[in-house]
Amino acid sequence: MKKLLFVSLALLLAPVLAWASGGGGTVHAELIDFTKTVYGYLGVGLFVCAYALVPLENNIHLRKSKPVLLAAGFIWILVALAYLEVGDITTAHQAIQHSMLEYAELFLFLLAAMTYINAMEERNVFQALRAYLVSKGFSLRTLFWITGLLSFLISPVADNLTTALLMGTVIMAVGGDNKKFVALACINIVVAANAGGAFSPFGDITTLMVWQKGKVAFHEFFAIFLPSLVNWLVPAICMNFAVEKSIPKVLDEKVEMKYGAVAMIVLFILTIITAVSFHNFLHLPPAAGMMLGLGYLGFFSYHVKRKEGRMLFYDNILGARKKSTAKTSLSVLQGKTHAQITELIEELPTAAFILNTDHVITHWNRAMELLTGVPANERIGTKEQWKPFYSEARPSLADVVLEKGVKSLIDKFYHGKHMVNNFLESAHDVSDFYANVGDKGTWLSFTAAPLKDEGGQVVGAIETIEDVNEFQSERTHFDIMERISRAEWDTLLFFYGVTLCVGGLGQFGYLHLVSSFMYGDLGPTIANSLVGVLSAIVDNIPVMFAVLKMDPVMSHGQWLLVTLTAGVGGSLLSIGSAAGVALMGTARGVYTFGAHLKWAPVIALGYVASILVHLLINASLM
Repeated sequence: MKKLLFVSLALLLAPVLAWASGGGGTVHAELIDFTKTVYGYLGVGLFVCAYALVPLENNIHLRKSKPVLLAAGFIWILVALAYLEVGDITTAHQAIQHSMLEYAELFLFLLAAMTYINAMEERNVFQALRAYLVSKGFSLRTLFWITGLLSFLISPVADNLTTALLMGTVIMAVGGDNKKFVALACINIVVAANAGGAFSPFGDITTLMVWQKGKVAFHEFFAIFLPSLVNWLVPAICMNFAVEKSIPKVLDEKVEMKYGAVAMIVLFILTIITAVSFHNFLHLPPAAGMMLGLGYLGFFSYHVKRKEGRMLFYDNILGARKKSTAKTSLSVLQGKTHAQITELIEELPTAAFILNTDHVITHWNRAMELLTGVPANERIGTKEQWKPFYSEARPSLADVVLEKGVKSLIDKFYHGKHMVNNFLESAHDVSDFYANVGDKGTWLSFTAAPLKDEGGQVVGAIETIEDVNEFQSERTHFDIMERISRAEWDTLLFFYGVTLCVGGLGQFGYLHLVSSFMYGDLGPTIANSLVGVLSAIVDNIPVMFAVLKMDPVMSHGQWLLVTLTAGVGGSLLSIGSAAGVALMGTARGVYTFGAHLKWAPVIALGYVASILVHLLINASLM
């Protein structure tokens, strides 16, 4: 019983286990055991407290990078103090340098890859694919399979998060109010994206780490293609019978890719080839090849600038531009009741007004007065919210969200200009050009959301309005520095915190107890299968980083197995992967933790089947 309790605790704390002896070239081969010292206990406590906040990111609105960055710094202070106490002034220095070097390689690799993805997004590559899918008139069941298959095939190149978000927008555009279909399709997308990302170094950060560590060569990842495919197909076939065959309303949406889009796709493929060649033939870090590929994009962006006639203009420094005050305002209003919002509205930097359930204006803030030139006392108590923007009476976006048929009204009044807002529940965004505003007209961005009282009843609606004329004129041009600035910086900083935390706690010597039990007593097959289960609860990045730092002695087939399980295990729960968390935010209230959990048994069946297929077809490697 004690041994079982120890294993459970060890698995929960697996992310803090790191740094096997001999794991780094300059780090001392023999580590001093600090596991029973106050430094070790404080280090573990710091990390557990910091990491406990990570799954709560969507609830407490604290970005996941912040607590782990804080913990990383303090943990290394404790490491340094521990070694200073025994008279060692070099080991801690060498160890943190080793961790930072590992992080730097992954950071540069991911930065180049993210910039390419953002560049292709700016050139409408993904939007064109989305428009094609929503305008073809596929049945719901056909769309279920198409989006799942595309998720499986795109994620090995574009990463599972980007792929899930792209396919998710297709599902929500076509599925509309069919919540059952949207939920099922989102689950299918998450499982497919995670499975697809497992057999490619570019599909997930965990596979990238395994590749860069030299545990699995680039071409060897394809040995787990079939197990990955089985991981997706088993639950997909089960869910297929719950999907309707009906054909939804065809959306007439056309998006043309901008100049240079195809060339950027080709350059991205060339960049991948360059990174692989650096690793396989030149024995150089793949990150160096990716940065060379970023140079390809940099020179091509110069060509695009010439084509756009902007030779006399420098790109913005890291994409610097006026910050969106609307997003700031919406984050302030998140989770507030109607009464609280009415107190805050005058302090908002964004133009805003509030309607009651009778569509009568109750609030018209100072920023709204400045934007429209209409004083509040002329609008409050009226239904003339349309007047500053339209030549004749029609519903405003706030009027629309107060009605039950929100989707049909949005299709009628804002077709092709609308998107679901991710900052407020049940909120909607619209951007359009308004000739009546300003001397020459201007681009405005509207966001509207229902307001609720303490009991959850809708008692009104708020609409915020932002002048985005400058942004709209800039967005037509390609700016590589702006694309770099749009990288997932929170993810990159989170990974830094995890790398330093795991490396620091490993220096205390927590590795041997768990490593010897998991890979000694339990055996590598069971241990590697448990890694996947753990990655559904704890982010797979620290879990895989811990395994790589343990560096257990096991066969090539076992390294392939842990690569597979760490990649696909996150599909067991909606919170187990970045793809799942992102779709929960995009399809809020439809694709939920509970909706995903309902299908967890068939997803687990696919997980077990993928392991069995790997053990069967790759038996010679085990």
